[in-house]
Amino acid sequence: MLASTSGIDRRWVVTWLLFGFMAINFMDKAVLGIAGERLQSDLGLSDTQFGLVSSTFFLAFTVSGFVVGWFADRFDPRLLLLSLVVVWSVAQLLVAIPGTGLTTLVLTRIMLGAAEGPAFALANHTVFTWFRDRERTLPSSILTMGAPAGIALGAPLLAVLVTHADWRAAFLLTGLIGLLWVAAWARGGGSGPFAVHTAAAGTHERADRWAGLFLRPTVWGAAIAGFAAYWTMAVAITWLPLYLQRARDWELTQAGGIAALTQLVGVAVIFSVGLASQRLHVRGVSSRISHGAVVAGALAVGGAAVLAVPRVPDGPVLLVTLLVAFTASSSTFSLIAATIAEVAPGRQRAAVLGTVTALSAAGGAFGPVIFGALVDAADSDVAGFTSAYTVGGVLLLVGAVVASLFINPDGDRRVLDAAQPEHVAAPTAARPA
Repeated sequence: MLASTSGIDRRWVVTWLLFGFMAINFMDKAVLGIAGERLQSDLGLSDTQFGLVSSTFFLAFTVSGFVVGWFADRFDPRLLLLSLVVVWSVAQLLVAIPGTGLTTLVLTRIMLGAAEGPAFALANHTVFTWFRDRERTLPSSILTMGAPAGIALGAPLLAVLVTHADWRAAFLLTGLIGLLWVAAWARGGGSGPFAVHTAAAGTHERADRWAGLFLRPTVWGAAIAGFAAYWTMAVAITWLPLYLQRARDWELTQAGGIAALTQLVGVAVIFSVGLASQRLHVRGVSSRISHGAVVAGALAVGGAAVLAVPRVPDGPVLLVTLLVAFTASSSTFSLIAATIAEVAPGRQRAAVLGTVTALSAAGGAFGPVIFGALVDAADSDVAGFTSAYTVGGVLLLVGAVVASLFINPDGDRRVLDAAQPEHVAAPTAARPA
């Protein structure tokens, strides 16, 4: 039953709750970059050390996303998501305690990363239980929109707190907001009618051999494309405010405003790209085009813009370049999730989504620390930032080539279906389409 007794379509209630889940998730990530200059000064951190703090988060994020993804189907998603937010909220609140130093910051970023690592894959896995295959790109895009929305709403507020109060106050606020979400999810969250356990009685749900599934070009092609996109996202969250302050001589409030603006535009871009992709898919266009080609195009556009960021003058040209550089690749996350859901059977979906997300998130683990090391090694901030953005832009272009060549869910699904024993139910029996 999709509608609640009050007449509200519960699948959209859950979708928007998970939108809030992702928004808080990214506010938690963004607070480090917003507080960066004050935090570095207070704790005496070099650029490499600051990048390492962010990278430890994404390292824990990667490992946790992989591990939890393999066990997600065995637990109630409602309780699992609730538990994750409790853990990451506590991690933020610990940093807010006066006198805590680098060790506490690193340990709590590891704690935060471990709790947030499974978030995107698990949120998508949960929302997919409310929608059929052909309907999944749009709700997944709404979830993805939560990421830029969280930064867009949070960055200006967090910048004001850091400027006029203390950088620890920003961590306090994000922790408290997380606990408010816990109360809302406990009341309205849960799985839908297309969860694995609701498959029709008397059928044998399809399951692919793990080796065959993970060796399909779509799966590892999506992971490589995601790696490039996560690198860009992590660099933007960690370094964009500092870049604007140190290389462009902007004030923190100005940098926070630009970070917010890029994310507001990102909401529109993610929604538009997701909606266009879903419409193509519903009209019968091959998912190699509706998913693979769209991912490749977004990464290519983003890569060209990232290469241009340190090379264009201040003013409107820089603003437009930043908007494109840090929104185009973010639109690929929902498409990658929908692509994996199309290839992987229901009872293997959480594990495959978790693994692909974990491999993608490794880009977030390497990106900030390598970026910081390149800035530290250069003769000037401008030269360092130029080198670092060049590496990121080239990586996005490589991801675009990989996506265009290898993401082909239709073809890979046909290969996997052909390998199934005859007694196994057709895909529509286990995965409504």
